[in-house]
Amino acid sequence: MNLWGAVSHVFRNYANFSGRASRSEFWYFYLFNTLVWIGIFLLFPIAVFTAPIYSLAVFIPNLAVTVRRLHDTNRSGAYLFFAFVPLVGFILLIVWLAENSFPGPNAYGGGIQYTTAPGYRGAPSGGTLGVKCLAGPLQGHTYPVGAAGVTIGRDMSCSIRLPETTPGVSSRHCSVKFGNGSPVITDLGSKYGTFLSDGRKLPVQYPFTVQVGTRFFLGGNDVQFELVIM
Repeated sequence: MNLWGAVSHVFRNYANFSGRASRSEFWYFYLFNTLVWIGIFLLFPIAVFTAPIYSLAVFIPNLAVTVRRLHDTNRSGAYLFFAFVPLVGFILLIVWLAENSFPGPNAYGGGIQYTTAPGYRGAPSGGTLGVKCLAGPLQGHTYPVGAAGVTIGRDMSCSIRLPETTPGVSSRHCSVKFGNGSPVITDLGSKYGTFLSDGRKLPVQYPFTVQVGTRFFLGGNDVQFELVIM
């Protein structure tokens, strides 16, 4: 999800306190608010009047997306009250809001849902392409591939993030997305390479077209994924 997609989604769910919000949705909206506040105080000499108006306009969506973000980490919205605990409570809240999404369904919903990219022919009606981890630290977890695709690696910006100590995995190792209606895997210049199950090494920075059922490895057999239908 990009900046404008996140802002649009938050405002469409203006007072929606149910369901879940991804980490990118929450923090992109936080970035948007920060930029607006900077603009208000730099560009408007009458900030004393415009600031309260903007504060009222975004108070409810800010509260709602924060509650949904807590839901996404498998926590009740009541955890928001930790912000009132001096010092330590606010720090804990920031840590929770920065956590990865809880894998799979929880009490607040079935996880962040994405629409299959237009023209994709690999998934049956109603299906969503997913990346399932068959071996490695994330074994058993399946991640949906949205229209923007997913990035796999150790960096905080990756959609599918592996622990820093995972051998053979680069910071931004590879990506899975759609190209001309079919899934493609792209090695992003990894140090140890991205391999298909038949041993072929994918070329660097070249979108390689694959299909549902394709298995691939990062560096070696210790970290293995498969494209599946969710």
